Amino acid sequence: MKKQHPPSPELSRPLRVDHVPLGGIREHIVATPLECKALATRFGLEDLSQLEAVLNVDRAQSGMFSVTGYVQAHVTQSCVVTLEPVFSEIHEPVRVLFAPPHLIKSRPETGILDYYESEDPEPIEQGKIDLGELAAQCLCMALNPYPRKEGASFEEK
Repeated sequence: MKKQHPPSPELSRPLRVDHVPLGGIREHIVATPLECKALATRFGLEDLSQLEAVLNVDRAQSGMFSVTGYVQAHVTQSCVVTLEPVFSEIHEPVRVLFAPPHLIKSRPETGILDYYESEDPEPIEQGKIDLGELAAQCLCMALNPYPRKEGASFEEK
């Protein structure tokens, strides 16, 4: 049986954690039109005309890395009532902790996890953090699940 590999992310910007200097690094990610189109398809959007992220990656305790910053985007979704286009601007803060897989299993009790609302850290995979995929996931979480055009309502008959 042939082993299936997961599909490549539409927006991939891998960062090797061993290249993160003391004091951190700032990454500015701007999705290309092709990447925006692919993400619009992935998330069921009518259009994604712009997506960018400004992310700060800093070394944290015990081999962990914190990623903070923001994702902003211009999206068009379909109104859940009329199916007409609904445009919105997204500005979503980002605050995620990454750790090597062996640290995630043991769930270290450090003050740094309190800062990140005690959520489990995300895994660092093969020594890398994919900042592009992180930006895409943050966009997805910020999308309105029930976009509605102003004034649109269900009418009872």
